[in-house]
Amino acid sequence: MVSIIRFIIGGLIVVSVSLVTRAAPFLSGILSGFPAVFLTSLIFIYLSSGHQGVRAYTTTAIWGMIATFFAVAGTILATYGHFPWPVVIIMGLIVYAVFVGVAIVLTAKKQIPTV
Repeated sequence: MVSIIRFIIGGLIVVSVSLVTRAAPFLSGILSGFPAVFLTSLIFIYLSSGHQGVRAYTTTAIWGMIATFFAVAGTILATYGHFPWPVVIIMGLIVYAVFVGVAIVLTAKKQIPTV
């Protein structure tokens, strides 16, 4: 049952990233911060958008990966605080969301470069 749920969620993420690529390549790169999704998404993006879509996707994916790093670090810190596991997960998601939000705002204002 867990494998089926993981498959469905992973599939939904890949489809979402592929659809977002057409409208907002920058956002799709950030969404790809989940490493398991990155390579799979590349295949679908190449098939739907070619080299240009892959270039836009990969040049912004680094921000999603950095956000994942901070989410992991925040989650680790929360575990040292002996918080219940739902709070630990929520804290990791909040850290991820804040970093991604800041990256989107700063990149839109050209304060930080794309790779």
